[in-house]
Amino acid sequence: MSILNKVLSFLVGDRPILSDLKKLVLNSIKNSLTSIVIPIWYQQVQTINKVQRLPRSIEVNFYRMKNGKPQFDESLAFPNKTEELHVATVTVQSFDGKTLIANVWSVKGFLFSIEYNTSSDYFDELLGMEPKPKVTFHCKLVAQLELPQLS
Repeated sequence: MSILNKVLSFLVGDRPILSDLKKLVLNSIKNSLTSIVIPIWYQQVQTINKVQRLPRSIEVNFYRMKNGKPQFDESLAFPNKTEELHVATVTVQSFDGKTLIANVWSVKGFLFSIEYNTSSDYFDELLGMEPKPKVTFHCKLVAQLELPQLS
């Protein structure tokens, strides 16, 4: 996409909900999940229609909104409905040796946030370059989304 097209898309509000960085972080987790929860993960990511970014993009929260209110469709919930569940840690490494740590959380069975150890702005800009520079993503699952919450 040309620079002019990107600017026009930005001005008319035709922006993707998730940046390339967020998509790649979430995709690296999806690639580490069991086949049981991959369809649920996919549906949850696809239905995100609001992203709240904290200053310097140090944290992003995901919502599925309907009529101006968060929507919690139980058919899309993970079996593990722990109140706050640390799902995975993704280490992002740039070609120039910079590292970003992304911790991904779910709340009550719904993918909810990515918390970064520092501002993610550098990596957002890096992944927007053409041609795309070499960036690696390493996922370490911390929780099992397919297991129901233990009482």
